[in-house]
Amino acid sequence: MSKHLDQLDSRTLRLNLCLTQGIVWVIAAAGSLLLHGKKGTVALFSFPDWLDFVWAAGVTALVVSSSIAMDRYLPRSWQDDGDINERIFMGLPLLPTLSLCVVVGIGEEWLFRGVFQPLIGNLWTSLLFTLVHVRYLRKPLLLAAVFATSYLLGHLFDSHDSLLPPIAAHIGIDFLLALTLQKATKREGRN
Repeated sequence: MSKHLDQLDSRTLRLNLCLTQGIVWVIAAAGSLLLHGKKGTVALFSFPDWLDFVWAAGVTALVVSSSIAMDRYLPRSWQDDGDINERIFMGLPLLPTLSLCVVVGIGEEWLFRGVFQPLIGNLWTSLLFTLVHVRYLRKPLLLAAVFATSYLLGHLFDSHDSLLPPIAAHIGIDFLLALTLQKATKREGRN
């Protein structure tokens, strides 16, 4: 599978990501309506207390700072995902970068926290979330990081009874790491 990914250009990777997220959104919407009904689905997106967003910001800061520290102090071979993230975000302007992170954050949190987590709990949802990230399956450090991040996002959902804090954290994590990646790529002179 990785050989096929190596042959894809940035535009094709982004297109595949968007198509995959479209599928995630459809499954999330259908699953949410089946599980919660219309009123319950709307309630998932209820606006929580502002302090809940402070917790989301804390989770974002913890995950982003941990990722930057891992990148800085641990061997690259432990974290190499085939440069997929670099190829997706490289050369992407700020607004499209943010838009992509918003689409991913909303879709994945709606599906995993809003549909799966009420059915199977945070632990199993986090395990499923980790397994879905198949390109990390041979990278124990990345698997552990994805699982821990998912578990923290699940805890935000459990603690605040709204998808908005984990969505905000997910978007913040993806966006800040994408910007960090773009900056590092530019600094290293990669195209």
